[in-house]
Amino acid sequence: MVRKLDPRTKIVMVVCISTLAIVYNTPLQLLWLLSGTVILLKVLQVEFNYLYRYIWKLLPLFLLLLVVQSVFSRGGEVLLMVGTIPLVTDYGLLQGLNVIIRMFVIIASAVLLVSTGSRDIVLGLVQWKVPYEIAFMFSIALHFLPGFREEMINVVTAIQLRGIELKKIPWGKRIALYSRLIYPVVYGAVLKAQQFSVAMETRGFRVFPQRTYLRRLRFCLLDYVLLLIFPVMTGLLIVQTIQK
Repeated sequence: MVRKLDPRTKIVMVVCISTLAIVYNTPLQLLWLLSGTVILLKVLQVEFNYLYRYIWKLLPLFLLLLVVQSVFSRGGEVLLMVGTIPLVTDYGLLQGLNVIIRMFVIIASAVLLVSTGSRDIVLGLVQWKVPYEIAFMFSIALHFLPGFREEMINVVTAIQLRGIELKKIPWGKRIALYSRLIYPVVYGAVLKAQQFSVAMETRGFRVFPQRTYLRRLRFCLLDYVLLLIFPVMTGLLIVQTIQK
């Protein structure tokens, strides 16, 4: 069902859900929003089983965020002290949970765009009168994000082939190693961007002021219903949250 939706409808849905994720500031509200997002994905028959693998890989990052928020968010009852220094508070734990659940919501909502091709997203934005250059930049950003991940995997694989077992390295040295790995990854991404820029210029990018398209996207009845419900419900929920 999700493949039949217009890309513009999916973008509006993702923006509405992400906005609520930013506005909500309690774990209970964010859990309700996460539950609603998962139910929506089920109703729209979105295949998101592979999402579990990505979340599992990001679990160390989520735990790190929980610890950082717990340590640096002051206030509330002290749960753990080191000497006379309050290290962990209940308020800090709540803030850490807020950050983690908020990231879950944003990642889950972004799954709606996975089933949409970059060309359809560009076409939808252009039909919304968004300048083609901006729409194309948005499409390229979506294209380069997986490239960063693949580049990082290649660099880590190259290190492991040299006999270095990352799991046996202490956390301090491992973090320093990963920080050094960022440089070749960024360099590879910049090099690819330069090559992509040359390829665009050789193919006459922006030679003509207006572009033509073989097809046009058209809203169906479900698109109109969702475009009416989501912004209205988002606005009402934001007003309700502000008035509390």
